[in-house]
Amino acid sequence: MNVKVKGRELLDFIEGLGDLDWAKFENRYPVIEIKGSFPKSEDRSGRPPYASFRFENENPEVVVKLKNAVENYQGEIRWVMDEYQRISFPGTRNWIIHPKKMAEIKQVALDSNLTPGQYMEKVEPMFGPKAYDDLENFVEYLQEFFQ
Repeated sequence: MNVKVKGRELLDFIEGLGDLDWAKFENRYPVIEIKGSFPKSEDRSGRPPYASFRFENENPEVVVKLKNAVENYQGEIRWVMDEYQRISFPGTRNWIIHPKKMAEIKQVALDSNLTPGQYMEKVEPMFGPKAYDDLENFVEYLQEFFQ
C-alpha cells in the first residue's frame, strides 16, 4: 500500500528536478516510535511545511527557474526559496522552500530556543494548517510552471 506522507509533496516535486544529495521536510503526521511502546502518530499541523534540500549535481538553470517559480506564486501563503551555506562544508549550499513568514520569525524563534516551526505552533497555531492547505496548490503551480 502506498501511503501519502502529508508535507512531503513539495519534496516529491523537487526530487523530480534532479537527484538529491540530502533532504529534510516537515511531516504533518509523523509516526513516533519510542523503544518499548507502540508507534504513535503525532499531529504537527501547527508546524508549517517546508522542504530543505541539496542537489547532488546542482543545475544552475533549474535553481534559477525554481526560484523564479516560487517568487511568482500567488496563493494563500507567500513562499520563499532561501539559500544557506553549510559552515562545516565550505562551498556547499542547501536550499529551503518555506512560507515567507517562517523566514521573518526565524530569529525570534531561535531567541526563544525553538525552531521556527515550534514557535509558529505555539504563537500562531492556525498558520500551519493554512500553509498545508496552500501546499497542494503551490505544488500544482510548480508542476505547471515546469511543464
